[in-house]
Amino acid sequence: MAFVDRGCRPETEALFFGSWEACGPPVDESGSEDWTAIDHMVGALLSEVKQLPVPESIHRDFSVPEAAPTANGTTDSDERDTVGFSRADYGGHAANPNIMLSGAVHRRTMLVLERLGVISRAYKSGTVPNFTFIFSIDRLPPARELPPGLQWGVLTPEHFPLVRSRTQIPRQDRTMAVLPSLAIYPCDTTHDKSVQSKTAPIAWAFVGLDAALTTLHVEPEWRGKGLAKALSSKLFREKMNQFWEPEVEQVAHGYVAVGNTASQMMCMSLGGKSDWECYWIRVDLSKIDE
Repeated sequence: MAFVDRGCRPETEALFFGSWEACGPPVDESGSEDWTAIDHMVGALLSEVKQLPVPESIHRDFSVPEAAPTANGTTDSDERDTVGFSRADYGGHAANPNIMLSGAVHRRTMLVLERLGVISRAYKSGTVPNFTFIFSIDRLPPARELPPGLQWGVLTPEHFPLVRSRTQIPRQDRTMAVLPSLAIYPCDTTHDKSVQSKTAPIAWAFVGLDAALTTLHVEPEWRGKGLAKALSSKLFREKMNQFWEPEVEQVAHGYVAVGNTASQMMCMSLGGKSDWECYWIRVDLSKIDE
């Protein structure tokens, strides 16, 4: 099955799931009768997706901000983010209705797309694997207090430009405005709300459209203090209730690029386990047979 919203471009437009991702034939038997049937099934699904209208994006004037300054004060316009996309690639497909950005694609399904020959190679960023970490809320470590001088809050629209400047896949204002968020701010000792609203957060995270931990960031000078762990744990406990059904085990998830050791260790410290990899893939629907 697929959840598709072509109006979200240049952000993620499609999420897929197939039963073969949970329990399917061995991946090294790609020519088997079972995999051939799966390939045909995915091809038929994409043929239907191709017939869907492509509305004008809800992000009509999408923003690609300047890169965040590096330690020496320069910027790298082609710096890659944790899922391997570069700032130069962001939004590069927006004008081509045949290109559909598909998110969190399971490795087994990615291999199907490769066999179908529909993965676009027109962009500089390659197919970068990400660990999919699963967290059990009941098994999270105890909540930690923030260090003195810091306080909890949420992100507000005036902070969205800052958030975008710190990632190579900048979410748009309309998306960030509807996502649950959590942030850490320096304490305001004046108790003046007009001053407090101008204080920049030093760490933040969102619950993504697929209910994943997303856009987790801690400013460099505040790293190494356990803030990412405290932020993630509190976000899981307090911002995800709307995604859980009654009397069902409460779990959360997040994605970490393979090679991002610091984030992998943080997820593992929260009890996260990863049993599969996923990808963000630009699917070229023009390569699908009618």
